[in-house]
Amino acid sequence: MALSRLLALLVGVGLASFTPLARSQDLVGCSLVGGQLSCVPGVSADPQAQIRALRAEIAATLNQEDGVQQQIDQLQTLVLAGEAQQGALLRASLGAEPLTSLPASAFHWYRLAPGGSHWVWLEAAQGPTYLLGAEDVDSSVMLVVVESGDGAVRRQATPPVGPVLATP
Repeated sequence: MALSRLLALLVGVGLASFTPLARSQDLVGCSLVGGQLSCVPGVSADPQAQIRALRAEIAATLNQEDGVQQQIDQLQTLVLAGEAQQGALLRASLGAEPLTSLPASAFHWYRLAPGGSHWVWLEAAQGPTYLLGAEDVDSSVMLVVVESGDGAVRRQATPPVGPVLATP
């Protein structure tokens, strides 16, 4: 659309009579200055080009959002079932499915002592289940599942369980 046609359109709908401070910009990165359309460098004065650029930015943002949401959904599906009590068995599952297809070494159990600031890896604990012992009392426990394949490493963590209660 030619500049003169754009200005005629603006005048026709009564927008050209507004002062630049009293109205919003019609084109992103462009404004009407002294009766002429002025755009910042790198921004096209062509409304269709701006629409295409904005659509491309929106599509890219939506793709990023979808990727982040998928990662969040995956992290939220790894859960621990069981009571946070000494002698109880915690069992990890991915949604409704057990994690029996993964090797025992893919499971990393951690403990956080009361008032502690660092999670401690429980080297002896392997596999999708963990029996809470006396050393876990008053602590929190969590599981991180590490999967590798296709040259990538994925980690999924459960929410912490605890503090673990002593057996009554």
